[in-house]
Amino acid sequence: MKLYGTTTSPYARLTRVVLFEKNLGDQVELIWTKTRVADDPILNVHPSGRVPVLVLENGTVFEDTPLIVDYLDTLSEPARFTHSADRTDWRYREIEARARAMIDGLSVWAREVVRSKVEQSPGIIEHEASRAYRLADHFETLTGDLVLKGPLTMAQIYLFGSLDVERRLPAFAWRQGRPNLVAWFERVSALPSVMASAPPPG
Repeated sequence: MKLYGTTTSPYARLTRVVLFEKNLGDQVELIWTKTRVADDPILNVHPSGRVPVLVLENGTVFEDTPLIVDYLDTLSEPARFTHSADRTDWRYREIEARARAMIDGLSVWAREVVRSKVEQSPGIIEHEASRAYRLADHFETLTGDLVLKGPLTMAQIYLFGSLDVERRLPAFAWRQGRPNLVAWFERVSALPSVMASAPPPG
């Protein structure tokens, strides 16, 4: 199998965390690519141009992050992530959805600031920045919740991916005044699967 991603995509990193959590690193070839460029190479793989993309040995192409995670989760026991988890655990799903909303909004912010100044929308940037900081404040109060403790879950991976956007978006200065969240992020960052998922420098 082949897993395509960019070094800046938080969604690509999410799938890599799951890949290493499931001990599937030797079954999947990681391919670093670029998107939104002339002669976009990912368009030779599938038509939407999004990453991450998982290509199976039979040629099947999965492009949606939850779909890729679900598929990877079936390849080794035990099943632990997304739809294979208890989908009637409403407390868990509330937190997972909120963490997913955070990473989605931050991705919009990060994409906006790489546009030229004349194309950028200050309104979009302000809206997504405000959302991100509100959610950071919210998660600062939740780091002791059982959902954010214990074995890695998709809720935790989405939250880690959100906070990790600071690598690409230094303006997202979420650490100040949030010591609990900083400690949580540092703990998760030190997990072997998370360390293995880090993109190459540059």
